[in-house]
Amino acid sequence: MQNILRASKQAHGGSREDSCDIETALLRNRSVKEFGTSPVGMSVNYTAIGGTDWNFNTSISCSNITSSNFPQRKKNRHQNLPKCDAEYVKLENLEKINDSFPLFGSRDNCIRKNINTFCRTDLVVPNIVHFIWFGNLKFDFIYFVSMYSAFKHQNPCVIFVYYDILPSGEYWTLLLDVVPNIILVSVPSPSEISGRQIIYVQHKSDILRLLILKEYGGIYLDTDQLLLRSVDTFRNKDCTMGWAADFYFGSALILAKKQSSFIRKWIESYSSYNPNLWGDNSVIMATELSVKYPKLIHVERHYCSFYPDPKYLYNQNYKWSHSFSLHIYKQGSMQHVSALNFLSIRKLNTTLGAVFRYILFGNKELCL
Repeated sequence: MQNILRASKQAHGGSREDSCDIETALLRNRSVKEFGTSPVGMSVNYTAIGGTDWNFNTSISCSNITSSNFPQRKKNRHQNLPKCDAEYVKLENLEKINDSFPLFGSRDNCIRKNINTFCRTDLVVPNIVHFIWFGNLKFDFIYFVSMYSAFKHQNPCVIFVYYDILPSGEYWTLLLDVVPNIILVSVPSPSEISGRQIIYVQHKSDILRLLILKEYGGIYLDTDQLLLRSVDTFRNKDCTMGWAADFYFGSALILAKKQSSFIRKWIESYSSYNPNLWGDNSVIMATELSVKYPKLIHVERHYCSFYPDPKYLYNQNYKWSHSFSLHIYKQGSMQHVSALNFLSIRKLNTTLGAVFRYILFGNKELCL
């Protein structure tokens, strides 16, 4: 295992920029050609986001946004609904005057027909976003911001939410009121694979996300992954993943075309699934496969592209001007994360506060 990880670090530019400042890393490595024109793993010329002032001591007047007056919230909910019969396929935008919301099964042919009809583009990865919601959890503010960030910054054709227990609460209702292209898909959580019982709910999500990407392709996001900009630049690659700060792959953001060879090999690896090992078939296996089949996957090697070190999130700020997304590591901080809301983020002088303000208010600066 250690030999594989060492080889993977070498193959993918295993250096680490402690400031989490991709821009600095790019400048520092501009003259190094060993790993191509972007030795730290950057495959494109990034446009900086978040403005030019990164001192994190500026306060401005912010919109007084709450759940009740959220800008896109409409009195009557609008929904994009797939409709099919033997003669036609439609994706209709309908106004709903009550709280009812249509539900679809995981094998619904109408979903597949609508993707093929309305979500096809010239890029190999369809512009559809997938979220998985397993368990009877409270739908906190963080989950609203995560799904809303995908809607705002990726502008996907549709957003699928696969669930076993339907979410509820203030922020779930707000999400449905402001994001019209959510399609809810009822799925039974996987109970076994390769004849072995699945113990952890996280493993169930690990498996389901791969099956979804194999079937439909698209962009998978964890419900605590925040999009800071569009990931369209990766949609012409068969599969894309990124390094996390621990030098394993992160699986909270995966882009893949339908029937991606890398995703299929990853699914095949579950023939050796051990339910007692936490990450062996998920992030560790993906890391190993990338070394064995490097042509099947594009790897974003700078960990701050998608997964900044958790230490940067809660007690300090960092410059994320060249990042695509941010993963909120909740372990050990769930009480803090669950307390966040529209009011508390206004003066929260940390990375989380800045990113939440950027997504919701359009500006990262502190609020007066």
